[in-house]
Amino acid sequence: MKVLIQYTQAGKYRDQAWEALTLRTEGKIQAVTPSYAAQLIEQNKASLVISEDEQLVVHV
Repeated sequence: MKVLIQYTQAGKYRDQAWEALTLRTEGKIQAVTPSYAAQLIEQNKASLVISEDEQLVVHV
């Protein structure tokens, strides 16, 4: 399971340790693991994407 986030800061990111760093721009939406989403949100580098009825958007 992955959740959708939207980057609030441009930079190089990787979801898993074995993945190559990839450049992400501000506003880019991506599906990431919940733990990585939590790290980015805590660092103010991303925000969760939620639906109009305020439900978490999950990518299976």
